[in-house]
Amino acid sequence: MLVRSASCLKPFQRASFATAARLLSCVVTESLLRAIFIPICSNDLKGIAVILNSDTSQTGPVRAQDVFAVIPLRDIPFLKPDNHAEIGLLDPLDMLPYVYEPKPLDSAGSPVSNGYPKEIYKLKATIQTAVYEFGLSDLELTPSPGPLHLWSKFAEHRRLGKSLEMDVAEELRNSMEWQQYAYENLPPMPTFESPSILWEQCIIEGHPTHPMHKMRRTLPPINEIAPGEFNWQEPHVRMVVVPRHRLNIQGPWDDYITPFIKKVRNIGENPLAILPTEVLVPVHELQIMNILEKFPEARVLPEEYSFVAFAQQSLRSVIIPAVMQATHLKLAFGIRLTSAVRTISPASAFLGPRFSSQVVPNLIYDRSLMIVQRELASVSSVHPDGEIAKHLACIVRECYENTCEEEHNERAIVCTALVETGYGGSDETPLVQIVFGLDDQEKRVAWLDRFVDLFFKAFLPSVIANGVAFEAHPQNTLARFDIRSKELTGFVVRDFGGLRVHERSVIESTPLESLEGVIAPGHSIIADTLEDVYTRLYHTLIHNHLQQLIRVLKLHYNGIGWEIVRSHLEKQIPGGHELGKLWLAPETETLPGKCFMRMRFQGMYRTHLHAPFLNLIHYKGSKDMN
Repeated sequence: MLVRSASCLKPFQRASFATAARLLSCVVTESLLRAIFIPICSNDLKGIAVILNSDTSQTGPVRAQDVFAVIPLRDIPFLKPDNHAEIGLLDPLDMLPYVYEPKPLDSAGSPVSNGYPKEIYKLKATIQTAVYEFGLSDLELTPSPGPLHLWSKFAEHRRLGKSLEMDVAEELRNSMEWQQYAYENLPPMPTFESPSILWEQCIIEGHPTHPMHKMRRTLPPINEIAPGEFNWQEPHVRMVVVPRHRLNIQGPWDDYITPFIKKVRNIGENPLAILPTEVLVPVHELQIMNILEKFPEARVLPEEYSFVAFAQQSLRSVIIPAVMQATHLKLAFGIRLTSAVRTISPASAFLGPRFSSQVVPNLIYDRSLMIVQRELASVSSVHPDGEIAKHLACIVRECYENTCEEEHNERAIVCTALVETGYGGSDETPLVQIVFGLDDQEKRVAWLDRFVDLFFKAFLPSVIANGVAFEAHPQNTLARFDIRSKELTGFVVRDFGGLRVHERSVIESTPLESLEGVIAPGHSIIADTLEDVYTRLYHTLIHNHLQQLIRVLKLHYNGIGWEIVRSHLEKQIPGGHELGKLWLAPETETLPGKCFMRMRFQGMYRTHLHAPFLNLIHYKGSKDMN
């Protein structure tokens, strides 16, 4: 029988497919390579995606040498409205866990299975028949060696240069290695009663489409860390003493750091002296090598002056129950996770406390539905080189989830965890379905309808009224549920690094006369136009957040999930508003989408690069794609 779930594969092959599927999703959706859809009449699959090389003619006949890869599909993907033979949006969840490539002309005999189930060859025969009927009678397929081979072939076709090719190959290898380790060492499956931090630490796969979604790439002077060598979930927070004049301090930093000072003074035989001219700064233990190398003025306290922390999904935001109750720390470390080295720029450290105290109180949104976790205080180095200064910084942020059970009878669950499918066995049942008992379509529809209703009511008002979009992707967003009834009550949003702010709209809609002194000049969160704000909002709310939730609830291909989205958008966006004109107008067949691979080619992170993505809001289901 054909394997429909990657969870049935061995961990190495499962990790290989997870990385390859995200890579292929990006190259097709970002229009780096064209993909043709060929329907197949089979109980096991609905068709195949034939991905073509970049130099393939748009109009001429397709030849065997034009084929880059072939993927069997569980259903009909989102096809281009003007060409129902070409795929416009390809998601990893569209794919069955097999990838084929053309067999080299000089290859003889059957390829080694490398641990794949024998069904892969039966499937190949079905696909081979389809490509013959498509006119590719000279195309012989073989199972793909994996994402590194696919990337090497792509980079060669695109002439990206050896340096970039090798650098990205190392990132893909690293991501695949850590993904395999995650599959081999599954964290405990949370229940509704599990504390919020356990939900943060239950993530198996994480980002749904980023090819480097599990990367943990250390950069010098931090030594390389192999899977199993470091406990990312329970790091130690070290203490560093820095001369006060060498730091920019925002907010009442000393007040929030006093509990640490009191604790460290009682450690060891001799009381630790911290002068009024000095500041205590918590630092992630992996960042100590960077501190020693880059900041000779900093005094690193011995390891005995450290605290056990519990890492949230981002790995560098941590709670420290022994010291902090209603707050937690966002730390900097020189490690590349997905697309960026996770340091804290001086501009971001400057922004958080000022935006929290001056802008957030003036924004229009329902405070019973959305809780904005304010950044209360920060420190950052005054080093003149921002690329160095970003390695010594720390932010104190509110932590609603630490106290919400006792104070509000709520459970806060990071939304990434809701869509995790690694615990569901061969049928890929997501945690949201397991934990909330969504065992039939009627329950799933009702649950999603409430989620979308409150989601838009929480996040749209500040966009519509103030021109401010919070980056509400699943890692930044926590869903709040009533402890007794399990009913969704609202959301928490955190992290201001991905905000989009249209300055003129904020000034016109609030008592603020200027954002000068709140946002550093040239900061990446400033949007030149309102359309720029709506673009960021579409990526985080629709393409990233709701798409995966709708897919795992099995409400994508039947179109029901997107009908719910359209219904609530039409209700909640005022008539005639530009957001509605952009998102809901029938002629808006595409919207700018964030391009992870194109950005990687350009070395971009803070500044986004966009390409036209098919507008999921208009999706009616695969039945309309025929």
